[in-house]
Amino acid sequence: MSRFISITQAREASGLRIAGLRGVPSPWTEAAKGIFHVKKLACQYAAQSKEDPDGALVAWAGDVGIPVVAYEKEKLRTGWAEILLLAERLQPEPALIPTDVDDRVELFGLSHEICGEMGLGWAYRLLMIQQSLDHGGESSFPPNIAGYLGQRYGMNPTHARVAKMRTIELLAMLSRLIEGRRYLIGNALTAADIYWATFANLITPLPENELPAVPMIRAAYTCTDKDVLGAISAELRALQRRVYDEHLELPVPL
Repeated sequence: MSRFISITQAREASGLRIAGLRGVPSPWTEAAKGIFHVKKLACQYAAQSKEDPDGALVAWAGDVGIPVVAYEKEKLRTGWAEILLLAERLQPEPALIPTDVDDRVELFGLSHEICGEMGLGWAYRLLMIQQSLDHGGESSFPPNIAGYLGQRYGMNPTHARVAKMRTIELLAMLSRLIEGRRYLIGNALTAADIYWATFANLITPLPENELPAVPMIRAAYTCTDKDVLGAISAELRALQRRVYDEHLELPVPL
């Protein structure tokens, strides 16, 4: 039985809800789902269904992208930081934001470098789009999808030129940070580890039986760029695996 409800049902429901796309492991959505799972927060997953009119999510939330997180009658949330802060308020334990102020500053800075504009996810998505446009859809997204995504996410020559450099730079930084450690910050799981594990699927996705994405998305998410792959250390790869094995839900509900 599907765990997903329609957008119409989510709009009328109470409690915690998250809306995304079926079969597409968007890392921003999967990170939010992972945070809710770790905190054991009851959350209803929603996606466009045959019961919904066309554009039901846009009609509810505006053209803000995904995920869209709703809690009771509070404002809708779409940003990674505001979703994390909501989860911490609803269920303080286990804490995914460190209490130590220096660690907390590191957490939000590091998380921005993974989730924020021109962070790892953003830069690598631009790289995927550029590769798709350059190669006529032979790699990553088909040309029509690449064109749509490029327009939506502000593809421009300046960002395209730095996207690969930024991706490699951030992967190398994360590889240095995890060296000799179990977690990215301190001695316990934080949101940063969840962000890395879910965003890593853009480059090295989990096996199909664990991440049942639609075939086109799985193909687009499988990196073949040797420079990018070479920036991911064995320890950083192991962190992705460990976070899923020990903390997140498998198989990933898509």
